[in-house]
Amino acid sequence: MYRILLLIPLLICCFYAGANAQQKNFSVTPAPTWLVPYKPDLRQQPDDRDVSNGYYTLLLEEQQNVEQSAVYHHVIRQIVSEAGIQNGAEITADYDPVYEKLHFHKILIRRKGKVINQLQASKFRILQQEDDLSRFIYSGLYTAYFIMEDVRKGDQIEFAYTIEGSNPIFEHKFTSLFYLRSPNPVVNFHKSIIASPDREIRFKTFNGGSMPDRQMVNGMQVYKWEMTNTGSMELVDDVPSWFDNFPAVQATEYKDWQEVIQWGDHVNTVPPPGAALKAKIAEFKREAGNNKEKYMLKAIRFVQDDIRYMGIEMGEYSHRPNTPDKILLQRFGDCKDKSLLLATILKANGIYANMAYADTYNKGHVADYLPAPDLFNHAIVYAKLDNKEYWIDPTISYQRGNLSMLTVPDYQQGLIIDPAGKNGFTPVTNTGRDKGKTVIHEHFQLPSDKKNKGSLTVNSVFTMQYADEQRDGLANTSRKDKESAYLNYYKNFYGSISIDSPMRVTDLSDSNRIDVRERYILQSPWSTDSTKQHEATFDMKANILINALPASVEDDREPAPLELRYPFSLDYTITIEMPSQVAIDEKELHIKNDYYSIHFVPTVANNVVTMHYTFETYQDHIPESFLDTYAKDREQIEETLVYPFSWDTNEGIQGDVPSQGLNWLIIGLAVFFTTVFALHALRFSRVSILPVNDNLYGPGIQGWIVLLAIGVFTNPLRIFSNLIKSPVFTNGVWLQLDKAANATHNVTVLQLLLVIEIACIIALLVYSLLLVSLLYKKRDTFPKAMIIFFLANFAFLVADNLACYYIFEKTKLEDEDVRDMVISFVSAALWIPYLIRSEQVKETFIMPHEKDIPNRN
Repeated sequence: MYRILLLIPLLICCFYAGANAQQKNFSVTPAPTWLVPYKPDLRQQPDDRDVSNGYYTLLLEEQQNVEQSAVYHHVIRQIVSEAGIQNGAEITADYDPVYEKLHFHKILIRRKGKVINQLQASKFRILQQEDDLSRFIYSGLYTAYFIMEDVRKGDQIEFAYTIEGSNPIFEHKFTSLFYLRSPNPVVNFHKSIIASPDREIRFKTFNGGSMPDRQMVNGMQVYKWEMTNTGSMELVDDVPSWFDNFPAVQATEYKDWQEVIQWGDHVNTVPPPGAALKAKIAEFKREAGNNKEKYMLKAIRFVQDDIRYMGIEMGEYSHRPNTPDKILLQRFGDCKDKSLLLATILKANGIYANMAYADTYNKGHVADYLPAPDLFNHAIVYAKLDNKEYWIDPTISYQRGNLSMLTVPDYQQGLIIDPAGKNGFTPVTNTGRDKGKTVIHEHFQLPSDKKNKGSLTVNSVFTMQYADEQRDGLANTSRKDKESAYLNYYKNFYGSISIDSPMRVTDLSDSNRIDVRERYILQSPWSTDSTKQHEATFDMKANILINALPASVEDDREPAPLELRYPFSLDYTITIEMPSQVAIDEKELHIKNDYYSIHFVPTVANNVVTMHYTFETYQDHIPESFLDTYAKDREQIEETLVYPFSWDTNEGIQGDVPSQGLNWLIIGLAVFFTTVFALHALRFSRVSILPVNDNLYGPGIQGWIVLLAIGVFTNPLRIFSNLIKSPVFTNGVWLQLDKAANATHNVTVLQLLLVIEIACIIALLVYSLLLVSLLYKKRDTFPKAMIIFFLANFAFLVADNLACYYIFEKTKLEDEDVRDMVISFVSAALWIPYLIRSEQVKETFIMPHEKDIPNRN
């Protein structure tokens, strides 16, 4: 924006200069007399389905007189709806007043047999549009605007004008490239080229275009195309820039590419370097010494970085470069200006260098056209040093590294402007084999609690051309805006995210590498399904690869190649650190063909999942014949691009946890608890509560006591079995405690609670063994001990389940836990009253401890 503001004074001067020119270069005149006869059939109508914007073109006539350097345009628009009143009632014509004149001949409306003439010179507005100013290109083109009045539905709008003049840079040598069809329907189409029979004009057609009809009219050779009801054609999406499916015709007087090279050499000839340029060359030589590679690198960096890109391409300077001395002094220039300056500096130290023409849209397909100098839209430099070839784009800034690290975009073919060189195109290649790579690693750390935050760390490495692109972007964008852009990128996929620490950029210019590190906080990475409250999910998305892959084409798409980003090389790794060990069901994928390759390798190590992708392209497109194969490949690829991770928060530390060996500390603690409780049980077993009576031999175990006895004898087995099956005696459980979702957020508390649970279970186990002994000996303490067991067991189950419910934030108790508590409660409710009131119990359990039984001889 700042550079544009600096150009405002210059643009104002150019505007007034152009305004003065337009006064003498715009006029209202009769139609030219050199037109060839043409009678359109104005009764024809197009297919209603083709009509858009509320109007259609009833007539599109263009006659070009090569000898007069004039092009006559004649158009009739048929307004068919209210939308056409809005879209079709404005007339525009573009021209360059430096070498062209605009003559309007008619503007009228036909309405129900009545002709309404609206042509008035005073109603025209001549404006400078400069649509390319945002790209720092000033062309000097003007647009004549005429806004028609009182346009109604059903009107025919007819206008005609002639643009006279041609760019002197082409020395009145004829070239032209035009289309025979358009996206909108044309009912009557006429194109004619009128030239002297002495001109040798060659033609080439594209996409089914037709060759012209030839005839002599008034001693002039006329090449003519006439068609009626040419339906609309659709533009095809996602095609490479060089693809064009519209019928077209090219005409040229140039015999071969050598003639174009000679023309380029002529327009690029400039005087020897002046004082300022000589001083700059001497400075480079002094700093580089005898090292020509160092000299060449200094020259490249200077022209790329110190000469800003700005082109004033008015008149013949649309193709003629300014002198290198002028560019050096003003410190700005367009592609041809900068290329000529660089070539001049390199030649001054004995380095072979010449300008080369390229086409950034047609790329290598420019060689398919007939020779013509106006096919190109870009200029670069071809140089040779020590038998090494270098292609240099002086308009690219912030390139770093040595000469072997120089890269240019995929221009494919260049026309080197050297009359003594090759008569034709030369492949544009990068100096080194390594074109660069993008390496990105996204590391997600997911929390063990749905309410906790996670983290995302992104480490990116850009080399060669990708480092150049990043360096340019960082230079033209504030770090804050860059951080915001990256943040919004991840927000689109992972929701609420904030920046954890500022983006860190490390520029290793010597190796032409840029490292970028980003750190984010995932505010709530886990999502919960309302129907599965205990299950948390996280969807991993390989977004960078998703954006790099072209989408599959629709079945009804017009036959056309599919665009591929080229060159492109991506090494992409995503790691997911889960709260606990995880298993995934993903298989490797390996695809490679002449156009692209993709490799996917998933791995799992404990609780860390790694998804590794590599993607590389080998051409800038996938041909139409290969699209079915790509569609099948894309289906396989898509299966690897998104993976849903789930985690059962109710499981907490439970579930399939790796043992990772025995925990001898817990085993020792369990032995300690067993010893302590056994000693207490032994002490309790010696207690007697009933007075010793004469009858110490009560009835045997019978009646309901048998059922009670079955439970007493099986309880130790049940408790012991559950205890040894528990994973609490392995290291795995204790190592996973820090990842268990819990309300305490404190590992020590969880460890303490787990130890208490172990102690309680061992206490119940020892107590159940004591009950077996008391039952077998029909001890008087058994009923009381049994009642205590029922109450303790129920209290333990309730306390244990409630603790898990609140600590692990469960939404409901497990069915198995509820069942155990119900059984315990029912057992206690049934047996405790029985043990208290049953006469059979009172008669059976009467034995005191042995020490309390007197000796009887």
